[in-house]
Amino acid sequence: MTGAGRHHLLGAFAAMLFVGASWGANLPVTKVMLRYYDLLPMAALRTAVAALSLALLLAVVEGRTALRIDLGLRRFLSLGLMMGTFYACYALGIYYSNPITAAAVQVAGPLVSAATVRAVTGARFDPGFGVAMLLTVLGGLILSASSLFGSRVTFGGGEIIVLLSNVLWTLYSLRAQEWFDRASQLHRTYVASLSATGWLALVAVALVIAGRSRSPFGVSDAWVWTQFLVVAVLASGMGGYFWNVGASRLGVAIASLWVNLVPFFAVLWAMAYGFMPNGYQIAGGLVALGGVVYMQWRKLQITSPVPT
Repeated sequence: MTGAGRHHLLGAFAAMLFVGASWGANLPVTKVMLRYYDLLPMAALRTAVAALSLALLLAVVEGRTALRIDLGLRRFLSLGLMMGTFYACYALGIYYSNPITAAAVQVAGPLVSAATVRAVTGARFDPGFGVAMLLTVLGGLILSASSLFGSRVTFGGGEIIVLLSNVLWTLYSLRAQEWFDRASQLHRTYVASLSATGWLALVAVALVIAGRSRSPFGVSDAWVWTQFLVVAVLASGMGGYFWNVGASRLGVAIASLWVNLVPFFAVLWAMAYGFMPNGYQIAGGLVALGGVVYMQWRKLQITSPVPT
């Protein structure tokens, strides 16, 4: 492998580490935020903040002309609909599920993503993908075991919605790579976030007007807003950008394996709130990390030149 090729894969590795860390931080912070905000208005406002932060970064890095959208109206609306519907379905699923069983079921998310990629593209997976999938799913199950053991496990029905929402995110990820002509990953994420903001805002405004949800602007606590803005920019904005970077270099199926590291990073972030991880959570995170590191190592080995 050339030096440029190695840097290409190592850059993807770093990007997905950022995704795991930022999306992991999103879990404990969002749990706190839900004491103050309703789900869909919060999702709409957070996506809007993410789109704004991406637009500012895009204007600085690529110039204001990069803010122009040349995707075409139908694809622009479709891309945002997929992203926005994923956010809405995920939130709905969490609302109607037991958080313990939702976490356990979500371990199978990479399997759903891999099946979706296979069904849509027909592409074969890289050698070693099966082993990496087994390790990441096993790691996720170990992570969940600490909550499952000794708890009364109930099934609320939303767990299936959470799991199937991976289909929407995978479709969005595939189309974000297919529908643009030589656009940067930053531009693609900005366009999708802008469109998703429009869709989510329509639903959120309707719910607030109908009295089914509270306006997020009724919160006056500065600390809460600080937490909200940080998560919106880092997790929804930059996390979405680095996801597209990783998906474009590794493929959506392989990138999806990294999602099972999100609970591990969530545990690490929760330590800042006084929560100490147990042996299951540490071991599960290390096993899941071993899966993605193994897949990355296989890609480096396969693309390296054979010595003569």
